[in-house]
Amino acid sequence: MGLGWLNVRPIRYNTLNNKRKEAKMTTPKIGETFTTAKSGVSGKVEEVVKNANGSLRVRLDVGGKERWTTIK
Repeated sequence: MGLGWLNVRPIRYNTLNNKRKEAKMTTPKIGETFTTAKSGVSGKVEEVVKNANGSLRVRLDVGGKERWTTIK
């Protein structure tokens, strides 16, 4: 008894499509308003620190309170 009724093609993976494509990151400037992507919190940029891995740590003033966020 064959499985002729089960028409399944093998799964093929294209390694070119598995790479993540991300937009180029622009460095926020001190004094600009910046909104975080995940939580949507907005604040004034007070400090920008570049990490060794290329990401940026940004200190925001959100209603008089300090908040740090990371930009990848």
